[in-house]
Amino acid sequence: MKRVLTPEQVAQVLGLSKRTVISWLQQGKLNGIKVGNRWRVREEDLDKFIDEPNVYFTDYIHRARFIEMQKITGARDRNLVSSIYILSCLPRPLDEFLEEGSMDVDGIRRATRFWGPLERALIQAALSLYDPTQPADINEVFSALDSKGVEVVMQALRLRW
Repeated sequence: MKRVLTPEQVAQVLGLSKRTVISWLQQGKLNGIKVGNRWRVREEDLDKFIDEPNVYFTDYIHRARFIEMQKITGARDRNLVSSIYILSCLPRPLDEFLEEGSMDVDGIRRATRFWGPLERALIQAALSLYDPTQPADINEVFSALDSKGVEVVMQALRLRW
């Protein structure tokens, strides 16, 4: 029989407060089931949550795109994971430039050359994280970003290192 955990048990496993766990359940960051007015978490959902990188996502669409892009690439390499994390927050998908274990850097550059400065800065950061031979002027990148973009790049840097 599969185990079902209470928010208190999940909090103890993760070293967090019960309130944080309940907040994550309400926001959908952690999968759970509501039985009456009480939350329960299946043990396999908690295992999956622990195994996934604990990543800040700007919204549900960003998370969904990241998961899809990670499936396409089978990304385990930190360079690729951090890059697709950034690419997944963009308003237009770039899935056609991804393949198992890699991405088409030149194709992405050609396809996005007329995008706005914010998107181009994010792409420059992503490609620089993926391939260190792709130089990025860090001042140029950060000066073009808004606060959300800065948070995305900082999270990608944490994923990389």
